[in-house]
Amino acid sequence: MSTAAPSTQPAATDSSRPNDAATDDAASVIGTLREQIDALDTAIARLVLERTKVSKRIQAARINSGGTRIELGRERAVIDHYRDTLGADGAIVADAVLRAGRGAR
Repeated sequence: MSTAAPSTQPAATDSSRPNDAATDDAASVIGTLREQIDALDTAIARLVLERTKVSKRIQAARINSGGTRIELGRERAVIDHYRDTLGADGAIVADAVLRAGRGAR
């Protein structure tokens, strides 16, 4: 009876399948980060609502004093501020915030 010599080659593994521990760790990290994003989204929504209320008060004061509801120069300054802070996409964010603050015409 002949016995084969032990192989010095490492056992073949399926490298396309992630390590279970790494997968569990990634899922945990992703879950925690998503909770943080949810909390930030809640805070952002609350701040947009608060900003909208203040914006409507400004609009009412301006209209009551004979001015216009929208002041384009001020809107340009807001857009510039968001762009300076957030980069090119800041203008998109500013536009959404400004639209929310304008309300119905």
